[in-house]
Amino acid sequence: MQRYFVDIKNNLITFNQDDVFHISKVMRFKSGDQIQVVDKVTHQVYLAVIDTFNPLTIHIQERINENSELPKEVTLFFALAKSDKNELVIQKATELGASKVVLFQGERSVVKLSNDDFKRKSARYEAISKEASEQCHRNVIPEIIYVDSIKKINPYLCDVNFFAYELEAGKATNLEKTIQSAPKSVSVIIGPEGGFSSFEADYLKRINFIPISLGNRIYRCETAAIYALSVIAHILEK
Repeated sequence: MQRYFVDIKNNLITFNQDDVFHISKVMRFKSGDQIQVVDKVTHQVYLAVIDTFNPLTIHIQERINENSELPKEVTLFFALAKSDKNELVIQKATELGASKVVLFQGERSVVKLSNDDFKRKSARYEAISKEASEQCHRNVIPEIIYVDSIKKINPYLCDVNFFAYELEAGKATNLEKTIQSAPKSVSVIIGPEGGFSSFEADYLKRINFIPISLGNRIYRCETAAIYALSVIAHILEK
């Protein structure tokens, strides 16, 4: 069933204009059709029935007790990549249950992005995350954040933090046990196409990131992000 994130205030349900267009013109719903809506603030899911169009009005039929979120918050730190890889990673990170995606400017990132550039792109990134959340029936839309240096990721660190770094990986790290031991949150950081610089690797170790291996093959950065999040989600949902 199609799901939409909405604003609910004083029993008034408000859709954004893109959703109104999607409901009426793309999905071609009719009066009496059912949809699911999620309160953006409370994350509560409801079964709703469409009443009218122009304006679009619905009424809530019943509350749905459903929570598809991971048992612990997961943050992905992802170095800016070229082409549409950032959008792909945001979409897949959302589908895999990430609570936050923190894009950062790596020393070897080919793409350079200013704070103003990110503001211009943020609406697109947020729309991708919202649509992916609706498609995979999440209760929460992940937050998309940008910092212009790896030294500014500290406010977003979790209880346990990993970084994929083949030069330091595999030193007696029981990945499953370490992830399960995190009280509330886990993160993983993925470097750019050119990898982490020596400064960045040293910095991550100083702030207690745990080096891990993603296997015997060298992945593209977007593949590494998807792989790492898949492993974390699998462990958390066991």
